[in-house]
Amino acid sequence: MRVLKIYFSVLAISLMTMFFAPSLKAQVSAKSSIVTEYNGKQYYVHTVQKRQSLNEIAEIYGVSVYEILSENKDLKKTNPKAGTIIRIPYKEIIVEEEPKEMLDEIIEQDSLAFEPEFVPTSFDSERLYKVALMMPLYLEQVDEKFLNEEVSNKQLLAKPFSYLHFYEGFMIAVDSMVSKYDMKIDLKVYDIDQDTNKIVTALNDEWLATADMIVGPFHLKPFERMLNYVKDKDILLVNPMTNREDLVIDNKNMVKVKPSYSYQMHWLEEVIKDKYTDNNIFIFAMDSASMQYTEIMKEIALRNIEEFSYVPNKHIKKVIRKYQDALKNEEIEFDSTKYQSDNITFDVKMINEFPDDTTKLRNQVVVYNYSIDSLNKVMKTASAFRNNLFIVYGDSKVFATEMINKLNILNKDYPVSLIALPDWSKYDRLFNENLMKLNTIIFDDDYTDYDTYAVGKFICKFRDEYGTEPKDIAFHGFNIAWYFLNALINYGDDIAPAIPTFDIPLLNTKYHFEKKSINDGYENSYWNVYQYKDYEKQLLQYE
Repeated sequence: MRVLKIYFSVLAISLMTMFFAPSLKAQVSAKSSIVTEYNGKQYYVHTVQKRQSLNEIAEIYGVSVYEILSENKDLKKTNPKAGTIIRIPYKEIIVEEEPKEMLDEIIEQDSLAFEPEFVPTSFDSERLYKVALMMPLYLEQVDEKFLNEEVSNKQLLAKPFSYLHFYEGFMIAVDSMVSKYDMKIDLKVYDIDQDTNKIVTALNDEWLATADMIVGPFHLKPFERMLNYVKDKDILLVNPMTNREDLVIDNKNMVKVKPSYSYQMHWLEEVIKDKYTDNNIFIFAMDSASMQYTEIMKEIALRNIEEFSYVPNKHIKKVIRKYQDALKNEEIEFDSTKYQSDNITFDVKMINEFPDDTTKLRNQVVVYNYSIDSLNKVMKTASAFRNNLFIVYGDSKVFATEMINKLNILNKDYPVSLIALPDWSKYDRLFNENLMKLNTIIFDDDYTDYDTYAVGKFICKFRDEYGTEPKDIAFHGFNIAWYFLNALINYGDDIAPAIPTFDIPLLNTKYHFEKKSINDGYENSYWNVYQYKDYEKQLLQYE
């Protein structure tokens, strides 16, 4: 007999789903059924909807933006106005039947049905697990007026929708655990935001004292109160949202899911060892406040790079000739016997006389404070003959954009690669083409590969349940519920000491939990590392 008890304002959430999901679903699947023929080719006839972009239209029909523009010469590259009629190339979908053996294999690989591992022999199949989810739902704002408003982008940005996808992803995992493993869950959802009165009310709930696990609250002040609440209780407290590492200090019942920035240093070392041992390395901190990690990064670089790079003279000769030809074309006078690079004056004649030899160049590690030092200082020591790695640390989108633009200008004369820290993935609308040119490496606490079976299945399930596309936070909600509910069913009261060794597949990240001292809580140390290369983002596999 399956048991899933859920206590919370179910009416408000149900009404939000009932009112908004059909409209959202219509936006996702608004594909025209009108097909016409023009100049011997078949086309869909599509009427542009309000606020609909070319990218969205292309995705609906499974074509590229380029194909749409090619068939609609009068259409501007900017997003078309609502009501504009455009032709979309008709593509017939051919479904190939898979052999039965392959279908059986696919079914066995159902990533949302991972079998729990290491199930203890003492596992109590009749146990009722009590789980509290504390998250900001702002249910007091979900009144009749809110529900009756027309669905719009402005409406979807309202506070009650801020974390709704987290809840929905969480609930997909809960439902999966109940239906697949007959897990008995007593789930209580608390609407806790920045209003401290809400957390006070929750802490007075006698049910909470008997919980096996609490996820949240999301905001700092109510979470700090919850830390004090569980300090002397045998309740696992999961923080889903913060990167701050100080919260786990002397809080042994806490588990922090998002990795701290300090753990990036381990992954940075793996990257340098793998890719950049024969580079000049320039470390830039955004300002004095960002300098705390630069000395650590310098130490990492120095112990992993080779002291010298040996560059073939043939390559040096080619680079110098290209430079001199460019000056000739621009009719600029220059000394053809000398060339300046790597803070060295090269004798061009000697390079030309010994083309089969190599030149020994010292690899350097230099630290700069960007608020004081100009990027122009780099040009004196940068190398035109081998790669120059820039490790840039800053938490401002303006700084990130400025650095990317300046490094791309520098990249015209010097080979440049970029490692961007701590978390540039959160900056939308960074120019991807420039990131590609710099072979940029980004550290992210998650990385969603939409080509994997597990992610595809989750998206289909989410669409079926909620009528819209899952945001990143939906994957986050699923991962947390899936991991910790599996841990509960495996280890029960012994869940805390089992966390460091418990490892199951997640949708778009991994959890590697560790603690720095015996009285501290556990925190995830895993950062996903990916690189912009060959016009795609490539995940780099490090352990």
